[in-house]
Amino acid sequence: MQKYNYQALSPDGKTIRGTMIANSDEELRQLVAKAGNTVIKFTKVASASKGGKAMPLKLVGNFCSQLGAILKAGLPLASALDMLYAKTEKGPLKTSIGKIYEMVQKGNSLSDALSEQGRAYPPLMLNMVKAGEMSGDLDNTLNKLADHFMKEQKTKNAVKAALRYPKMLAIITIGVVILMVAVVLPKMTSTMDKNKLPGLTKALLGLSDFLIDNFLFLIIGVVFLIIVIPMIKNIEKVRYTLDKLKVTMPKVGKLMRMIYTARFARSLATLYEGGIQVVDAMQMCTAIVGNAYVSDKMEDAIYRVKKGESISKAMSSIKVFDPMLTSMIFVGEESGVLGDVLIRVADYFEEESDNATKALTGLLEPLMLIFMAGIIVLIILSILLPMFSSYENIGG
Repeated sequence: MQKYNYQALSPDGKTIRGTMIANSDEELRQLVAKAGNTVIKFTKVASASKGGKAMPLKLVGNFCSQLGAILKAGLPLASALDMLYAKTEKGPLKTSIGKIYEMVQKGNSLSDALSEQGRAYPPLMLNMVKAGEMSGDLDNTLNKLADHFMKEQKTKNAVKAALRYPKMLAIITIGVVILMVAVVLPKMTSTMDKNKLPGLTKALLGLSDFLIDNFLFLIIGVVFLIIVIPMIKNIEKVRYTLDKLKVTMPKVGKLMRMIYTARFARSLATLYEGGIQVVDAMQMCTAIVGNAYVSDKMEDAIYRVKKGESISKAMSSIKVFDPMLTSMIFVGEESGVLGDVLIRVADYFEEESDNATKALTGLLEPLMLIFMAGIIVLIILSILLPMFSSYENIGG
């Protein structure tokens, strides 16, 4: 997102000066042309606030919902923001609303004020608000955004809830292994002759000694990995490779593609219904899907569409989304009701995404249980085998 100062000619020949947020120079010209004006010249404005944390989706959704409802009641934007600031509890959202209110009071548009909040608000929202301002339908645009963010938050919560049980199993497994190897096994074999112990028991006792002797270093190592792994994952090539694996792995890849399809379909439907041109909407969606490999493939599809290829044909060529998505887009293109089709297909894929999340959890849970059972069986065998050997020696 880039802020521009521009000069344009109106249809009656008057010079107009203004400020606008756009993804590119070409998009700036298109947005100004939408209002019936022609860009003469423009300059890019350096933003003073590029940093900051992203606002939680729940707060963004609440902000859009409440502001949309107040504007729908007929209040001016500045008054709506003032009212919203007064009723919002202390926190990052209240601080942000206060800054937005001050900028609007000085004559800035809502989209400009939002863009000046750094990374607080997602690009989809900035573009939708900008389109809503230009069409004079800001209240409905905000309500659509609220619906979009609430559904996105619901999907994220469903994924977190689905993965909670496998994570708990993993933590329990690690805890049980450490307890059995570092505490139980040494006590059970303390009275036995170390030279006569089976190979499995000796190996696990060696692991036990290693854990006890290097406990502090292991803790430091785990903390180091927790810090370093996210940094490594943020390296462009590493992230691209991992993201590609997510959608190409057997079984898991199909389920992940369904989740990305739902995310893309909902974002595209929201942007297109908000008045964004379909190619621009697709471009914005590349940053929303949350997968570098999928985004790269989408760039290929966008290039094909710009060259004159139909959206459905371009999308089918990249093979990263569910085939039904391209089929439905084809129907929408042929029937001339692409917006309605996108909304229906987004609803469908969100339900399928929930099912895919449950199926993914269904795959993980038995694998975790089998792994946990296998580890525990190995430890129990390492304890029982020397005991059986002792009984045989006594019997002999």
